[in-house]
Amino acid sequence: MPWKNVTYMEEITRFVMLAQTDRFTIADLCEQFDISRKTGYKHLERYALQGLKGLQPRSHRPHSSPQRTDAAVEALILAERRLHRTWGPKKLQRVLQRKHGLETPPVQSTIGEILRRHGLSVHRRRSPGAYQACNDGLTEPTQSNHVWTVDFKGWFTLGNGQRCDPLTVCDRYSRYLLCCRARPNQQFKGTLHSFQGLMRQDGLPEIIRVDLGVPFASVGLGRFSCLSLWWIEQGIAVEFTGPAAPQENGSHERMHRDLKAEATQPPSVNLAAQQRRFERWRYTYNHERPHESLGQQCPAEFYQPSARRLNEHDKPIVYPAGVEVKLASTSGHLAHEGHNYHLGEAFAHKRVGLRLNREGQTELYFANVLLGTLAFAADRQYGPRAYVVPASRAVANEKKSKRSARRHR
Repeated sequence: MPWKNVTYMEEITRFVMLAQTDRFTIADLCEQFDISRKTGYKHLERYALQGLKGLQPRSHRPHSSPQRTDAAVEALILAERRLHRTWGPKKLQRVLQRKHGLETPPVQSTIGEILRRHGLSVHRRRSPGAYQACNDGLTEPTQSNHVWTVDFKGWFTLGNGQRCDPLTVCDRYSRYLLCCRARPNQQFKGTLHSFQGLMRQDGLPEIIRVDLGVPFASVGLGRFSCLSLWWIEQGIAVEFTGPAAPQENGSHERMHRDLKAEATQPPSVNLAAQQRRFERWRYTYNHERPHESLGQQCPAEFYQPSARRLNEHDKPIVYPAGVEVKLASTSGHLAHEGHNYHLGEAFAHKRVGLRLNREGQTELYFANVLLGTLAFAADRQYGPRAYVVPASRAVANEKKSKRSARRHR
């Protein structure tokens, strides 16, 4: 015969029923059921007042808590969270101090519990194996306008069926969002016009960092496009992140995630309405949203406009003495010593410089950027006999030969 499982409520009910028979003393029953007399009298008192219903388990939660967050403060937290769906406890705590003047706001864990209690936050476990940023060769900014990061947010369709490509420009040092422009496409002319307007207002940076996408890069020499060559003509250095390496521009991609969540869902009716929405969101991002990398300060507190001004007249590049200056053709080819070298369509009608180095090789420059060296192979079977060895490939080959030499020592 199997053992019978007895629940806690069945034991309490049996204790009370036996006590009602007056055949046992309370002390004997308490000893038999292994409870204190205080607990026994408590159950008998509750049975006398409410019957069997009074024997049900009761909550031990206190009726009041002196440490409970004030209802007005909780309402402020919920209002800010509904207004900014991507802001977590750290940012909300800072907003309660700055915007609402609370000297001692609730701690971050309390704010997080309030959000979870109202269904506005779900605890997420950080996925393992996250990629670390690999910025080898990329400049770490030390002041405002040292490095600008530029990218196109993924396109989406507006309410009228038109395509929208948000162009975003951010100062890497201060995290200040300089531009969030709703563009109908990613073509060169419209993007150039946007940069001309931006640089007239905020000046020029020292470096612009972009990925290898259109219209910032191409498959031509040095991966330069018409837009990136225009930046170089303005005296701006261009940095390319690695292929399929968004982590090298992580802060910009993180900003894009907030942009998508707060300013594109649902999309606006047309480009003009979407642009107004972008401007409102950009003001909030720069002046109200605390940034963790800035010690929960706002980007507007760190950013200063650049003193470098735009070259409105597109003055030609001046090369130093000893450099032979030549003009590329309409198709982006360069004629030199009876040979024709293909540079890329982006170099059409561009002035490039040629200089002999110590090894007797002819180096090819655009402004102060070394593009590569001119080469000619009469016995080459595939591809043109006259070609340009890219500077990046020459450096890679040099490193490879050094590694090979070390292995054979």
